[in-house]
Amino acid sequence: MLNDILKIFDIGKELGLSKKEIIKLLIFDNSKHAYLWRLLLIIFMLLILIGWYNSMLFLTSRINENVYPSNAAYATIKIKNFKRKIRLIK
Repeated sequence: MLNDILKIFDIGKELGLSKKEIIKLLIFDNSKHAYLWRLLLIIFMLLILIGWYNSMLFLTSRINENVYPSNAAYATIKIKNFKRKIRLIK
């Protein structure tokens, strides 16, 4: 994509366009509703950034959740159970 933009700048310079004119062409300035397209592009990019930020917040909050609910016993298996199994195996 960067190569394409550089090629457009080279072609524009060969045609005798200034840098400002080339940038205007790249940012929809030659259309009838240039400001509308710019506004829609900015809104779209903001929505993507907000969505990415919210998804990161949601994922990090899910990682930090407790595994066990409050007032629950953490584990029902105790070391005594393993000692019993070892005796049974022997």
